[in-house]
Amino acid sequence: MKYLASLILSLIIFQFTYAQQPQKPTSDEIYQDLEALNFLGNVLYIAAHPDDENTALISYFSNQVHARTAYLSLTRGDGGQNLIGNQLGEELGLIRTQELLAARQIDGGEQFFSRAVDFGFSKTPKETLQLWDREKVLADVVWAIRKFRPDIVINRFDHRKSGNTHGHHTSSAILSDEAFELAADKNVYPEQLSLVTPWQPKRLFFNTSWYFYGSPEAFEKVDKSDYIEINTGVYYPLLGLSNNEIASLSRSQHQSQGFGQIGSRGDDITYVEFIKGKELKSDGLFDGINTTWSRLKNGKEIGQILNPLEEKFDHQQPWLIIPDLIKAYQAIQNIEDIYWRQQKTKEIKSLIKSSLGLFIEGKAEKKNATHQQKIEVDFETVNRSPIQITLESITLQKEEAKILKSLKQNKVQENSLTIEIDNRLDYSSPYWLKEKPQNSTYTVDEQKFIGLPESPHQLEANFVFDIFGEKISFQQPLIYKYKSPTQGEVYKDFKILPKVSLEMTPNTLNFNSEKAQEIKLTVKAYADIDETSHISLNTDKDWHISPNEFEIKKLKDGESRKLTFSVKPNKNAKSTSLKAQLKTGHSTYASVTQTIAYPHIPTQTIVRKSEAQINKFNIKTTQKKVAYIKGAGALVPENLRSIGIAVDTYSLKDINASLLKKYDVIITGLRLYNISDAIDYKQKLFKDFVAQGGHLIIQYNTNRGLKVSEFLPLDFKISSDRVVDEHAKMTILEPQHPVLNTPNRITKSDFENWVQERGLYFADEWDKNLTPIFSIHDVDETPKKGSLLTGPYKKGRVTYTGLSFFRELPANVEGAYKLFVNLIAL
Repeated sequence: MKYLASLILSLIIFQFTYAQQPQKPTSDEIYQDLEALNFLGNVLYIAAHPDDENTALISYFSNQVHARTAYLSLTRGDGGQNLIGNQLGEELGLIRTQELLAARQIDGGEQFFSRAVDFGFSKTPKETLQLWDREKVLADVVWAIRKFRPDIVINRFDHRKSGNTHGHHTSSAILSDEAFELAADKNVYPEQLSLVTPWQPKRLFFNTSWYFYGSPEAFEKVDKSDYIEINTGVYYPLLGLSNNEIASLSRSQHQSQGFGQIGSRGDDITYVEFIKGKELKSDGLFDGINTTWSRLKNGKEIGQILNPLEEKFDHQQPWLIIPDLIKAYQAIQNIEDIYWRQQKTKEIKSLIKSSLGLFIEGKAEKKNATHQQKIEVDFETVNRSPIQITLESITLQKEEAKILKSLKQNKVQENSLTIEIDNRLDYSSPYWLKEKPQNSTYTVDEQKFIGLPESPHQLEANFVFDIFGEKISFQQPLIYKYKSPTQGEVYKDFKILPKVSLEMTPNTLNFNSEKAQEIKLTVKAYADIDETSHISLNTDKDWHISPNEFEIKKLKDGESRKLTFSVKPNKNAKSTSLKAQLKTGHSTYASVTQTIAYPHIPTQTIVRKSEAQINKFNIKTTQKKVAYIKGAGALVPENLRSIGIAVDTYSLKDINASLLKKYDVIITGLRLYNISDAIDYKQKLFKDFVAQGGHLIIQYNTNRGLKVSEFLPLDFKISSDRVVDEHAKMTILEPQHPVLNTPNRITKSDFENWVQERGLYFADEWDKNLTPIFSIHDVDETPKKGSLLTGPYKKGRVTYTGLSFFRELPANVEGAYKLFVNLIAL
């Protein structure tokens, strides 16, 4: 439902930091929901990644047309970069999932996904569909169509123009185009049909824009006679906002990608192109599609009850429509079409609850619990209308409180239950991360989970009310709530966690010799452990772990213990994993609970095996002192320290001439020249640093949004060139160059086992003093020589590299470490 005004207010007071509060819609929002209840039409928007969606169009269909609107993003954005932290891969995908959910709460849409993994940039759909499990991802698009039953499908990208954009983009449109008709065929993916029925959408569109023509000027000249214009700049008086103001707030939730936007007002035209389906006879996308109650058998009678309520609605007394809503609710239960019966039951129940001003809440005494643990839950119920209703019961898990109490207007009803957490409940962890992906596709075997944005709530309180003789139940997820001195009432999702978490720090140890290193193990209890615990680390026989184990007599709920182990390889040791476990009584625990917390999304937990990587490398290092200037999130400084490089980390604002004199090398963080307004005037410091004998290493920046007109002290131009094949041949242009020989000899074997790509945003023009070291290219492309440039300036040196060290170092690619050390040693 579309509680936009309260959601926008919650943004202002930072309520998105926490679990979503119980909905408290205004009467204007209730009226909007009434309009949506009387519209029977669905729109599904399809693209490849979080932030691909047109939020203005989603908001328009949701809030202006009142259609049920959803966005199907084939991936969770796992392969992107992170502008707000160090998480990449699966963890970044989890952040971007939550950013999408925050966006949908604002623009009124719903959110779905496929099982496809975002494996990074892909140049062609052919490559994309070879790496994804094509059949499974296609099945997921068919599943989304059958489950959501859109009348209209809108693709963000053009399935007919292969290679014009990201391969994931075009693939999303290709699969959508195929699924459009396959979803209606009962012989296609018949295993889905125990849960859904075949469905044929009425029309397929392509949401075109100037982006597909290179520039707004080029798009101005395009013949638009076959395009349909949609004015998404409409104004909503009930909300006091334009559609595009809502859309910009929605899009600004993509903080990890730096997509904050300024709201706009006035007319704004969006274009869609009809691709196939039912012939259009006007410019309305729903032209000829019945979106009234009469589209359903015996639905006309329901419409006769509900349609007049829009005129009768009293914003001061929304509860006056309750008797008619109850009549309509009863009639909806007789709808033959299961989909519409379930969907409209959900909508009208929400409308009844809102119109009553009914507040329901189940609050746990603590923020998390473990299996078989007993917790106290307090319930609060308030009827803020004069309508006489009776609270009959509250049920949570298997425990039920029989109440049978009439709720007087604005009087608080309090109840409580003690429940024991069922052993069969899953831990509070993303369902798609339970198993490792296969073929760049997440492993999700349970059909009903496929496409869900997050794991379903497992503990929901069920409140049963008698309203004018009709028994109606409402579900409310269990929450934890506390008072903050600075933020007031704070809501958190209630979590089910393992009894103990075993976290190793660091989670990667790199060894260049047989010298022992320490690893810390934090043991945190989420319940009392009264028996003696034995904690150990286990790995291959060629590694020596000391001590063999630690013994802890007792652990209290919430208590943490920090233990230190020594890890030492022998001469035959090879890279492997280190596994932690805790044994107590008849139980063994071997997992870690990882937390991801940012102000703009609810706190996320991932429960996974407690493992660390221990690598036996043969890397010669350097004693040079390095200053790393933070850019977009990456673990490069930590990775370099792990092999013995002395790296100090700074923000750009900390940099001054006196500080730089302490260092031999400056490394600029990812995209620093894109994201820092101060970078241009700081370049004078870099120039002086290099002139006096320092080495400036600039990691990749994008060619869009640079904050400098030229790079100092040696200029180069950044292109969009990249090599996405991580196995692409590295042709060495300067075999005798020190960067390939000192202190480590670099050979072709050092480019094996790279992940995701070779590099991105290579230079295509450069100062004559800069020397290209490699030539690389993807299949059927010309050689690219700008992946690594290095050259002298006065007493010092400048290097630019688009090689993806930020991916290769965390992936423990020894050759990437050796090459980076050689750069530092130049």
